[in-house]
Amino acid sequence: MDKKILDELAEKRAAGRKLGSPSALQKLKAAGKMNARERVEALFDPGSFVELGVLGRSQHPQLHDRTPADGLIAGWGKIDGRIVYVSSEDVSVLAGTRGRVAEAKTARIRELAAQHKRPYVALMEAGAGRFQENNGAAAAAIGHRFREHYRLSGHVPQVAAIMGACFGGPAFTAAQSDFISIVRGTGFFGMSGPPVVKVGIGEIVTPEELGGAEKVARETGQVDQIAESDAECLATIRAWLSFFPSNCDELPPVAEPRPAPIDSDAGRARIVQMVSDNPRRAYDMVQLVQLLADGGDLFMYRPEYGPNLVTTWCRMQGQPVGIIANNPMHIAGALDYKAATKARKFVEVCDAFNIPLVFLTDCPGFLVGSEVEKTRMVSLASRTLNTVISTTVPKVTIVLRKAIGLAYLVMGGRTMKPDFIGAWPTARFDVMGPAAGVELVHGKAIASAPDPEAKRAELLEQMDADSHAFLAAEMALIDDVIHPAETRDVILSVLERTKGNLKPGFKHRIDP
Repeated sequence: MDKKILDELAEKRAAGRKLGSPSALQKLKAAGKMNARERVEALFDPGSFVELGVLGRSQHPQLHDRTPADGLIAGWGKIDGRIVYVSSEDVSVLAGTRGRVAEAKTARIRELAAQHKRPYVALMEAGAGRFQENNGAAAAAIGHRFREHYRLSGHVPQVAAIMGACFGGPAFTAAQSDFISIVRGTGFFGMSGPPVVKVGIGEIVTPEELGGAEKVARETGQVDQIAESDAECLATIRAWLSFFPSNCDELPPVAEPRPAPIDSDAGRARIVQMVSDNPRRAYDMVQLVQLLADGGDLFMYRPEYGPNLVTTWCRMQGQPVGIIANNPMHIAGALDYKAATKARKFVEVCDAFNIPLVFLTDCPGFLVGSEVEKTRMVSLASRTLNTVISTTVPKVTIVLRKAIGLAYLVMGGRTMKPDFIGAWPTARFDVMGPAAGVELVHGKAIASAPDPEAKRAELLEQMDADSHAFLAAEMALIDDVIHPAETRDVILSVLERTKGNLKPGFKHRIDP
């Protein structure tokens, strides 16, 4: 083969890897960001990345020479030895606007991820579609990526990293992912950026006010995790994928088992001391879950959003497990619309990818009141209930203290068909909170009693006896009453017993 053509190939490849202008790259560096290629290299095992489409360029005559790789790095590499597909948007090329060639490269990567049943990661820092290539009637052809995301959903894990401004289409793309991380201070997520908002409705607002990390992770719950830097964001993605199989047809990867804090005498004593017999005395459920997990390590899901419900992945004897637990430190562990929203998606993700679920229940019920009704609480709670009902993965339910009303069902109650349902001696079951129940049923008797407070206390004591875990066990409504120090051992025994019941295969797509 003529050396000239091979030299031309090398030259074109080198040009495709150049990224954007030096000034744009310097701006990224000054902001503490990695460039698009550095992000890919940091995401993958060293030396494992293989690029696709490096020769791609805009075919618009005025843009051809200014668009190396058309502003998108795409290909595949290995994370902990497993193949993962990636697209990394290059904001140094025409401010990260999306060109047609870049869209074609992204579609190709998603096609390969679906065909080869491998996870897909989008490293995002993009503007809207490139106006020069999509204006006018040509806009009728946009939007294929949303359909592609839908087709991947529930088949392979999808991850989005918000590492820059991602307003409009890029935000919609991210929202369709199973896990979304955002970098604090540099990542932004929303319907439209400040210039469009100003033109559209005359409002002057900053990117942080529209869709900064605190807003979308803590207030709206549209993003699952906040990272403090690009490097932390990429490390988080690697860690998240370690809990998941490459696709729905496989079981999650099992790591080397590690002892949990509860395996020590100090840990066993700690879990007994942590939870008071007094149902009104709070404790930190996060600390309790850490006692049960291998090495005490948790991967929290939406920790800033609805902290009254803990949703976290961890390992038990090396096996990935999803834990859903009420946290009495926040609104007494009651369920509100935020808790229902994040529980629904967390359960969907675990079920889609064959991760068993553990429910740790200490819940006084759903929040009530006129303000709660404005959040569509009934609809959201019903949707979450349907999600729990439809799960196929093994489920373990342990009631620590309060199991009240319909919230008990969302938290893996008996009618949800858990593979084991047990309770601590401190557990109580009821259709509503005891104080409300006594007033509703016995209000007139209390009011007419010579000593109303004594009568109320007598009735509450009787109700407590009627709701005790021991009575539920006597009636065969739960499987056992267990010692708190036995909690991890019980969970492990159920996981071992139900291994053969895990049913790999496509179950359902995962809604935003």
